[in-house]
Amino acid sequence: MTKDRLKDKMDNAQEAEADPGRHAMEEAILATLATAAFDQDEVAQAARSVNWSRSDFGAIAAALIESVTEGRVPDLTVIADKLRSARIQDAVLTDIMEGKKAKDLTVILEYIRIMAAQDKRRAAEAFGLDYLKAVKEGDMDAAFADLAGKVFDLATERKLIRSYPVEKDAAADALDILNARRSDGRDYLGLDCGFGHLNEVLNGLTDGVIILGGMPSCGKTTLAKQIADHVAEVEKVPVLFYSFEQSAEELRIKSLSRLSSVDSRRIWKGRSADAEWSEVEKAAEDYLQGPGPYLTIIEAGRKDTVEAIRAAALMAKRKAGDKRVLLVLDYLQIIPAGKDAPVALRERIDANLSELRRLSRDLKSPVLVVSTLNRAAYGEPSKPPSMVALKESGGIEYSADVVVILWRNDIASEEMETDRKGRRPADPIRVSIEAHVLKNRNGELGKKVPLNFTPAWSEFEAAQGS
Repeated sequence: MTKDRLKDKMDNAQEAEADPGRHAMEEAILATLATAAFDQDEVAQAARSVNWSRSDFGAIAAALIESVTEGRVPDLTVIADKLRSARIQDAVLTDIMEGKKAKDLTVILEYIRIMAAQDKRRAAEAFGLDYLKAVKEGDMDAAFADLAGKVFDLATERKLIRSYPVEKDAAADALDILNARRSDGRDYLGLDCGFGHLNEVLNGLTDGVIILGGMPSCGKTTLAKQIADHVAEVEKVPVLFYSFEQSAEELRIKSLSRLSSVDSRRIWKGRSADAEWSEVEKAAEDYLQGPGPYLTIIEAGRKDTVEAIRAAALMAKRKAGDKRVLLVLDYLQIIPAGKDAPVALRERIDANLSELRRLSRDLKSPVLVVSTLNRAAYGEPSKPPSMVALKESGGIEYSADVVVILWRNDIASEEMETDRKGRRPADPIRVSIEAHVLKNRNGELGKKVPLNFTPAWSEFEAAQGS
């Protein structure tokens, strides 16, 4: 083949059609743009979003859109001159400019909608293939969490751009919903936390971020685990307990100790007597049959960001038939940051709190988060807690829906230090703890809920009369 013949073939070559049906739709759009039968501004605006299947079509579209936008009737000579460097075939351009394949405006807009849907489908397929490759080559859990997060973000985006109904339509069944809530037999709106007085004050565990704070040895994790067990057993909803510090074994031992009234340290060390072990075995059966089917303990690590937690929670909610779920995170200050989060601790905590609030809103479920207090609060065990104790822990006082601080006085602190010294295993010390409700969007504020804490048995009980 001579050089001239090769050049001639290259000049007259056409790109392969990606889709015959799409090719016809694109020709119709271009032909419609080229005619002056009606105002083409709407077509030109819509055509800007088209991903043209052929480069020559894309070049012609750009020239036609420019002419329409400038208010000029597209002219073959002018358009051909603009496209001289693009090497467009004369026959292709002439066919389009004659407008024989032009369609009605509504048809053209429908063509553009169909092609946009096709593009999204192809992009999704390519996206899925990329993730399959990532799963084969890397960390499947991380890939899934990232994918689930992106799907959730897409759903959220669509929710943000949808049209909103007026109140006449949106609130049509509001009274029925409120009446169903009134007659469902519940005394409070949220999930049952297992403590009557606390349920009354908080209105149960309602949707939102609930901060459970306190000084060391107040039993924050112990209380969070007891609440998680109770919600799973009584409410029969999914409970995900993310532990960033303690192991799953330590958390299980807390529950077994509470249910068997056997010292948790004796269980952990393997020092329990035969009679005690028999009680532990009974407790294990109760634990597996009670909260067991609904409770999941996650030994969390650096990959368990809020985005990954969101993915797992959404899956649990979906599998449970869209019931509410309870998320328990232990603890706030060491939840890892997402890839775009700030480096500074306080700013990272603020970012995570904001994400947790959005997660709670989208799940329509409570998120219980254990938190430490600042060091200034440690030095004043006799002084009742205030929101000042959270000042070094990000914007908890602003972002949280509920803040509960566990407090014990200095006498109780000394008693806990000497706990189990010379005491019989069947008679461990009980410490008085007060749960101070410092913030409460859905219930009473400024309340103190008295509790009894038995550290040896990892058990909280309602104080008499409360």
